[in-house]
Amino acid sequence: MRNLIVLGGGEDQIPAYREGRRLGYRVIGVDQRPDALGAAEADHFLCMTSRDPEGIAQALGPIDVAAVISPASDAAQEAVAELSRFYRTAHQPAPDALRCSVDKGFFRDVVGRLGLPTYRHAQHDSIDELTEAAARLGYPLIVKPADSSGSKGITVLDGPAGLVGAIEHAWKYSFSRQVIVEELVAGRHCAVESFFADGELAFMAVTDRVITGPPAMISLSHIVPADLDDDVHARLSDAVSAICAAVGHRQGPVNFDFVLTPGGDICFIEMGARLGGNGMPLMVQHAFGLNTVEAAIRLALGEPLRISVSRRRTAVLRILAADVDGVLTAIEGLDELRRMPEVVDVQVFKTVGEHVRAYTQAGNKLGYLVMVADTREQLESALDEALRTLRFVIEPDTRGSE
Repeated sequence: MRNLIVLGGGEDQIPAYREGRRLGYRVIGVDQRPDALGAAEADHFLCMTSRDPEGIAQALGPIDVAAVISPASDAAQEAVAELSRFYRTAHQPAPDALRCSVDKGFFRDVVGRLGLPTYRHAQHDSIDELTEAAARLGYPLIVKPADSSGSKGITVLDGPAGLVGAIEHAWKYSFSRQVIVEELVAGRHCAVESFFADGELAFMAVTDRVITGPPAMISLSHIVPADLDDDVHARLSDAVSAICAAVGHRQGPVNFDFVLTPGGDICFIEMGARLGGNGMPLMVQHAFGLNTVEAAIRLALGEPLRISVSRRRTAVLRILAADVDGVLTAIEGLDELRRMPEVVDVQVFKTVGEHVRAYTQAGNKLGYLVMVADTREQLESALDEALRTLRFVIEPDTRGSE
C-alpha cells in the first residue's frame, strides 16, 4: 500500500487523515505533540517536528510515498516541498507561492509589484531596525512573525509602549526570527478560500470574517457568501488570479485574508498556498458541496482535478472558544444544539476534565459549529440561538493548560 504523509496532527489536519484512508492510502502522521489528535488517526505516527524534512525522511526510510500534504499549516509548507522533492511525488509546489505562505514581507512585495492596493510595512530581525520603522509608520500598528499563521505572536499597539515586548513575543513564533510591523488597516475583514486548476480560478468562496478585538485579532466566525457588490467581487477575482499567476500557483488550494477599506480598496493581508484553517474546508463542503480536502489530496497524488459546485447555501462557521484558562467541567446544551435544523455539523475537540486555554491564538479553539440557512437573516438569528444553547462550563485555573 502506498503512503500519504500528513504533516501536522491538529484538528485541521484530521480530515486529510480520514480522506487519505478513504482513498485507499496508508496515512503517516507527523506532529511534535505526543497527544496530537493525529496520533490516534494515523496508520503510522512520528512524534517529531513537521519542520524537519531530513529527519522525517530518515525516520521513515526508503518507503513508497505517493503524496505529502499539510492543510492549514504555513509552518510545514517548506517541509512539504522538501519531502515532495525527496520522494519525487507527482505534484511539486510552486516555489514563489510557497514563499508567499511563509514570508509575509515577500507577499507584500508581490502585491506591490502588481500595482494592487497595499499599506506600509517593514520587516527585519533587529529590534533597533523595527523600532525605527515603527516610528516612521506611526500608530496604531500590528507586530507579528513574518513566517507564522493562526494569529500566533500577534500584538496590536496603539503607541510605542510595549513595542520591544511585542517584537520579542513575535520572535517566539518565528522560525526565521523575522518580524513584520505594519500599519493597521481599517475596514471590513474578509477571507477567500479558492482552488486553481490548470492556471484558472476554478472556485472562489468569499467570507465575511468576524475577528476578536486587539491584541490578538483572531478569526471567530466566517459567513459565506460575503456581502460584497458585483464590482468588488470582480476586482477580487481578478486580483487573486493576478497574484497566483505572478507566483506560479497554477494548481491547488490557496487562501487569502483581506480588508475592504471604506474607500473600496481590497488590501490583501496574507496568503496561504494550501487549504485554509479554522474549519474552512468543512464550511465549503456544507455550503457548496465541494470536498476541497479530497481535491487537494488528489492534486498532490497527480490526479486530474475535478472542481464542481453542487449547491450554494448561506453558511456560517463559528469557532467555539473559551474566554479564560481553566478546566472544562461540563458541556451543556450539546444535544439540544444538534437538534436545531440549521446545524449541519458541530465538533468539540475537548472533553470534560481537560485543561483549556483562552482563545488568544487559533490553536486554542474548543470546536467548530457549522450552520446553513436560506437567508443571511435566518442564519444570524439561528446562530444567536445556538450560542445561547451551547455552554462550556470552565473552572478558572491560573495554571492554564500544562
